[in-house]
Order: sequence, then C-alpha cells, then structure tokens
Amino acid sequence: MEQRTVVRCAEGHLFSTTTFPMQNLGAGRLGPGRLIRCPQCGRLRSSVPADVGELSGAQLARAMRLEAVEFLA
Repeated sequence: MEQRTVVRCAEGHLFSTTTFPMQNLGAGRLGPGRLIRCPQCGRLRSSVPADVGELSGAQLARAMRLEAVEFLA
C-alpha cells in the first residue's frame, strides 16, 4: 500500500513523495530526514515530513502536484 506524504527539503521546497510502509530504515536514512531528489531544485536533499496544518490550501495543492520521482530511503 502506497501513501503520498508532503515533505519539505533542506532548502525549504515543498513537494510530495510516495512512502513505503515497513521500509523506514536504509542506507540513505540520515537522522529524522530521508535523502530524496527534490523536484524543484533537482538535488538530493534531506527531507522531512511537513506540518500540513501550517500550510495554506494553495501550498498543499502545489506540493501534491510536485511529486518526487526518485525515492532513496
């Protein structure tokens, strides 16, 4: 079962990614974040789940449209 999560990269960009339950540990896991290629800047960035309660409707909608293609860990 796949689930999309809104995340914020280290540069502050918001986007969504697909999470894979039961695969939380891996070589790319660093602290509370995960290494994910940011679709806005194209770089591998440590990203953490965003607090969706603090996002506007427009920010949330844009983040859901920007989906990370490459999921590392």
